[in-house]
Amino acid sequence: MRIGFTTGYSQERAEFAAGAGFDGLEISTGGTMPTKSQVRRIKETMERSGIATLTLFHYENYAAAESAAARRARTNFAKACDMARELGTNVVTVNAWVPRDASLEEKFAHYKRTFGELAQVARDRGCIIAIENCPHGFCNIAWSPANWERIFNDLPTKTIGLEFDPSHLVWQGIDYVAALRRFGSRVYAFHAKDTEIISDRLSHGGIYGSGWWRFRIPGHGDINWKRIFTVLDDVNYRGDIIIEHEDPVFSGDRRDEGLRLGLKFLRQFTL
Repeated sequence: MRIGFTTGYSQERAEFAAGAGFDGLEISTGGTMPTKSQVRRIKETMERSGIATLTLFHYENYAAAESAAARRARTNFAKACDMARELGTNVVTVNAWVPRDASLEEKFAHYKRTFGELAQVARDRGCIIAIENCPHGFCNIAWSPANWERIFNDLPTKTIGLEFDPSHLVWQGIDYVAALRRFGSRVYAFHAKDTEIISDRLSHGGIYGSGWWRFRIPGHGDINWKRIFTVLDDVNYRGDIIIEHEDPVFSGDRRDEGLRLGLKFLRQFTL
């Protein structure tokens, strides 16, 4: 398995990744998309650095309140697919955006309509879609295994799968190992992010309190990574491992320190 981290593209980030020993990057894009010539230059820089593009993360909101913005996002999704193929990957990662104030059934209907369209766009361009499972205040319909079951049944196409992130399941009280084992065949990318439960704050304020959990780099939280990698082997996962660094301890000037520590921790499971 290759290990990378998610970031907006820059030559500096590619050079850092190479120097730190990473295999590649998950490149995030959206809004103003790079031109074809800019994409070619990105590809050349990545190749010179010896760094692969593991996935392309298209972060625009397909359910934006302004319909013109949502239409632009869907148009840019096609460009993201083309960019991904140019950079050497067929995996485009997204959130399954749905309207915030809609009912649950309305959210599923919006997902089915929008991602039916996006799945066709991806197929036409030789790509697959990996939906990340961060709830985003329930604006991403793919927040739980129960919802994964529904979205895969509503659109039974193998073009759509998951970018599995166990960190979001921990604070929801979901068994992340069982979820990975059950949906392993639909995991097309993997976000390596940990979650730390701060027990004294949880016992004092309860689940409706604040500050009782926080994201950490892999190995600094409560996730059992040995079990995670055992299940990844069991389900024959052949994708990449991508650190999504949201650890508040290793922020600011310590950000790259956190990335290096996360890489060192994960290497023990991928050698």
